[in-house]
Amino acid sequence: MAYWNTACSWDCRTPVINEWHSPPAMQISPFYVLTQRRDLAARYAATTRQWLVARTTWRRLHEAPVKNITALRDAARRLDQLERGRAALLRDLKALAD
Repeated sequence: MAYWNTACSWDCRTPVINEWHSPPAMQISPFYVLTQRRDLAARYAATTRQWLVARTTWRRLHEAPVKNITALRDAARRLDQLERGRAALLRDLKALAD
């Protein structure tokens, strides 16, 4: 789609092209994919360890006879953040496996 440039100050007869061109497909090396898989697997393992600690903390706070609501809420928030992070990393790992 071409239209005339309305913001020009000297030569307004120059058309402006407004078309989207897809970038050329790039070849991804197998070494790059392998490196990405290893990196994601390491991040997933670290996040899982953090999630286990957060889950234990939340359970300990939840089962306490006197509830610390602020700490319990913070632990639940941390557990939720780590769960979302684990899910995203797992999706990425599955995508790289294809």
